[in-house]
Amino acid sequence: NRDAYGFAVRPQHLQRYREYANIYKEEEEERSDRWDDFLERQYVEPTNSATTSDDVSLSEDYKEVTETKVHQIQIWSEIRPSLRGVEDMMSSRVKKKVNLLNNEPEPGLKKQLSTIEEPEDSEEEFYDLERSESDPILENLPTDGITNLDAHSENRPPWKQELECLVQGGVPMALRGELWQAFVGVRARREENYYQNLLASDTNVVSNFVTFVSQDLPRTFPGHPALDEDGRNALRRLLTAYARHNPSVGYCQAMNFFAGLLLLLMPEENAFWALLGILDDYFDGYYSEEMIESQVDQLVLEELVREKFPKLVNHLDYLGVQVAWVSGPWFLTIFMNMLPWESVLRVWDVLLFEGTRVMLFRTALALMELYGPALVTTKDAGDAVTLLQSLAGSTFDSSQLVLTACMGFQNIQEARLQELRNKHRPAVRAILDERSNGARAWKDSQGLASKLYSFKKDPGSVMIGTDKSEQTDMQMNGDVPHLDPSSVNVDELYLGLNAIYCIQVVWLKVELCRLLEDKRSSELRAEELETALMEMVKQDNRRQLSARVEQLEQQVSELKQALADKQEQESAMLQILMRVEQEQKVTEDARIFAEQDAAAQRYAAQVLQEKYEEASAALSEMEKRAVMAESMLEATLQYESGQNKAQPSPRSIQQSNQDPSQDIPARKISLLSRPFGLGWRDRNKVTYCKD
Repeated sequence: NRDAYGFAVRPQHLQRYREYANIYKEEEEERSDRWDDFLERQYVEPTNSATTSDDVSLSEDYKEVTETKVHQIQIWSEIRPSLRGVEDMMSSRVKKKVNLLNNEPEPGLKKQLSTIEEPEDSEEEFYDLERSESDPILENLPTDGITNLDAHSENRPPWKQELECLVQGGVPMALRGELWQAFVGVRARREENYYQNLLASDTNVVSNFVTFVSQDLPRTFPGHPALDEDGRNALRRLLTAYARHNPSVGYCQAMNFFAGLLLLLMPEENAFWALLGILDDYFDGYYSEEMIESQVDQLVLEELVREKFPKLVNHLDYLGVQVAWVSGPWFLTIFMNMLPWESVLRVWDVLLFEGTRVMLFRTALALMELYGPALVTTKDAGDAVTLLQSLAGSTFDSSQLVLTACMGFQNIQEARLQELRNKHRPAVRAILDERSNGARAWKDSQGLASKLYSFKKDPGSVMIGTDKSEQTDMQMNGDVPHLDPSSVNVDELYLGLNAIYCIQVVWLKVELCRLLEDKRSSELRAEELETALMEMVKQDNRRQLSARVEQLEQQVSELKQALADKQEQESAMLQILMRVEQEQKVTEDARIFAEQDAAAQRYAAQVLQEKYEEASAALSEMEKRAVMAESMLEATLQYESGQNKAQPSPRSIQQSNQDPSQDIPARKISLLSRPFGLGWRDRNKVTYCKD
């Protein structure tokens, strides 16, 4: 029950995934053909790719030899030459961000300006925006920063628009790892031997995170064929190296999924630099201890949802559902384990290409647009949250999701997001400062971020206006503190009780948020365990194997018996064939003997025929001679009769005395005048020859 990437498909989504499997295959073939054509043109015409003056030309990139770092296994590799144009363009973006940060005069504002300048650079680089000259964000940037952006927009490659369309259409599976490296600018970020030095370091900075990393390793894509023992060791090294690189962040949950996904697509060191770029650049401030940027983005998203979907927000407000209850895990995990993997990877393609978090907001708004009509029908807060999570998990139509996000919400640009962030960031910082200073007043009415995330750091700090002991009693028992009626009037008592009840409502909302997140994480963990258990059960099928062995043994015995019967039949058939062959041989001998006898008889008949013909010829000759002799005899007799007329002989006198019927002298019949006939012996020979 795994998809084409080796990830487990949840049992309730298995049938729907099978319906989309053929669609995924066709889309993969189509996008592979488009990318192959694009990269082939880029490789044939490398001079058409424009780069900045501080980068090397593409012609030199195609000539340079690919360098690999080889240890026991290959942990670093360069991307293919046909992607060097894309890599150079993205590397120039990384270098420009570094230059903007290095030219910043006030170090204290470095991080804030980086969050403004960095996305603005990427927006100018990847989008053809219709912006007015009076953009407040651009006005706040340094003059040299704007100059660099304008210069960079003039040097954009002519094929960048085509590349953007290709990325939105999806990255082929075979190229995704290398293209992600190019998008993040791995080659520009890499420092020689830095990763190896982090692994070889003896510092104990990550000692607090070792336990959490070890606990999360088995939970990272359980059962995936690529994450075997070697794969998990590489994942441990990768997370350890990042914790040593950035001790202020160290290790947070969801990092294991980011690192695991990157390890599935690229070598180990490449994955480290890609993870570094994503966490330190794309999501800077998201996973720090205060999680400032994460809270700010939730407030920004809530305002956008209220602007785009007022009917849906009114219904959610009626149910008491906060948008951040669902969107918070979406943003923190970058939709991992929240959407089907095909949709997750498509969202990551666009997000890494753009270099900003704009795609997070567009995707969240697209999900709200797709499933908002279904959410309006819910009658309970828990049902609404569960339904949205379930519907998001069944979003297998990744093309529709990305198209809705990129085309339907084009007006959601980085400039607008930065404006909203600057609007909400002071409130978040103020709440964090109040928490850190132990303030007792709830000043900000828009304390959504504090209500959502304060329980992760200090659950008791949200109970403002009471000390810790009173907070504990109030949270456990729901009692209100005793107030002296002589010290306060009725209005003050009413205001105090009202504030306490408001605080309790806030605390209940926080608890509900925590319980929902715990429920969500428990459900995910249960699904992962169920998938792993199912795989273990499938692998541990000894009873089935035993039954199968018995069945096979029975089949073998039956086959042996059938083989013995067949051999017996073959032996009987062989004997019959031998007898038939002997009879056939006797018949053949008889036939040969009969043919020889017939030939002898034909020869004898031929000889007899020749003798018969010779005898017939001799008989004919004898008849001719007999006729000739008779003629001569008759002539002789006539001659003698002519001489004896004068003297009648006694014979003539006797003949004359005979009857008138005897007046005509009878012809003397000689022996030769008789018809020729065969004797009994000759007749028998002729009959034998005919037979």
